Amino acid sequence: MKKTNIKLSSLCFFIMMFILQCSKVNGHNHNSINSAKRLMTEYSQSNSPEQIHLSLGSQSHSIVVMWSTKLEEECFIEYGNGPENLKSVTATMAQLTVDNEQASQYLHRAELLDLKPGEQYSYRIINKGSNVKSGIFKFRFPHNENKSHSFLVVADMGTLTKSLQFMVHEALNGLYEVVFHVGDIAYNLNTEGGSIGDHFMRRVSKFTSSIPYMTTPGDHERAHSFYHYRYRFSMPNAPWPMSEDSLWYSLNIGYTHFISINTEYFYLQSAYKQLQIDWLKKDLTEANKLRDSVPWIIVMAHKPLYCTKSEMEQECQEENSYLRDSLEDLFFEHGVDLIISGHKHCYERSWPMYMSRAFQLNYINPLAPIYIVIGAMGYEYMADKQKSSPFWLAFAMSDTEKELFARLNVVNKTHLVWSVHASMTNEDVDDVQVIQTKHGSFGKPGAKALEKMKPRTGGSRNLPPEPFHFVDATNIDYQYRPFILSATVFTISFVLFLFLRHSKVRKVLRL
Repeated sequence: MKKTNIKLSSLCFFIMMFILQCSKVNGHNHNSINSAKRLMTEYSQSNSPEQIHLSLGSQSHSIVVMWSTKLEEECFIEYGNGPENLKSVTATMAQLTVDNEQASQYLHRAELLDLKPGEQYSYRIINKGSNVKSGIFKFRFPHNENKSHSFLVVADMGTLTKSLQFMVHEALNGLYEVVFHVGDIAYNLNTEGGSIGDHFMRRVSKFTSSIPYMTTPGDHERAHSFYHYRYRFSMPNAPWPMSEDSLWYSLNIGYTHFISINTEYFYLQSAYKQLQIDWLKKDLTEANKLRDSVPWIIVMAHKPLYCTKSEMEQECQEENSYLRDSLEDLFFEHGVDLIISGHKHCYERSWPMYMSRAFQLNYINPLAPIYIVIGAMGYEYMADKQKSSPFWLAFAMSDTEKELFARLNVVNKTHLVWSVHASMTNEDVDDVQVIQTKHGSFGKPGAKALEKMKPRTGGSRNLPPEPFHFVDATNIDYQYRPFILSATVFTISFVLFLFLRHSKVRKVLRL
């Protein structure tokens, strides 16, 4: 069937060419020629490659290019780092068949191999039958030099995100080697017959066609067993279309081992949960063997292990959590440095922590993982204001006027900088440097690990081994504020009264 449709597409194209030539030979008027030209243009435009996006491939020096077309047609890519070094690779094709009434029907994937770190490459997509060609795009493969690596991190970003166009420009400013989108993509890829997914991918393609766009599945990708996510994207260590048992991956970029996991499987009664855990244990074990050269380990997980109480009640704020029960000991034992999540439409950053306790009030040689929620690009879908301030919380923001993104700058083997910015104004919202000179396991998990907690600054008492509970921000901020203010004013007034009653004071002041 596919071969027949491809032949028909090619036949249509050549028939139009024949009509045009006949018009010229037989002296037909210009209207006939213009009609034929217009027909050819409409045909070409109807099947132009669109929604182009890159991702890092399964092989260490490869990039995957994906795009879509409305009609079925075989395609290939020409690419190279110079006019004299052009290569070509034929794309594989798959058809969307679920929630696709308004979506581009055909998806294409090609993997560009043997790329050199730090080199800039050009590529274009060519439809075989009609010879329709895309524009020429450029990308730079991530470098492996002894210098810093910069990444852009977002989550919960969709077509309603007010600052989406600003994020396109931010991604294109030349600072970033990779963009990470930690779940909840487009809201939703399959909504309105797939047209929302198409619309979002067209808008972000302005940067995804030139910067690798690495994704993590979230709850809004879950429909029909993650169908649209599995077809629209191609992530490392997975076949394409991606299978349900391959929606997790890891890769090394410079000094960092990145891991992406599917947190939805921890809430589904599915064998994939244990498959993922087994894979994660093995991957972390192998990653720790390479920490001399790739010391940082960072996990991308859409749903957070820890979060504050907020308007959107979540399992991460409860004392018992599926994710913490399954993952926290593993992250602690294998020395995971950062866990970056979305899902909650706000921003939160923890102190280094384990078992609901903050181990220290700084980021110099952290003794436990750091947990971050960066879901503030989702304010237009729901604002998730914090209603609590737990002891482990270092910084939080839920200002709905400031949609937020993050820059992750891995400076070297011992220093990284995490900074958060308002996407419309680039205002600095949060900025923290993590220094880790002792990469590796944080120790054996369990209650004895709490003995490692550092003393509070300026005191000898250890950080409180508090049970998992929250200090209600409303009570702290408002309930006692009038009392404290009144007591302060009364005390100052009373001291001043006694001072002025003293005879010598009155004599000096001539009262």
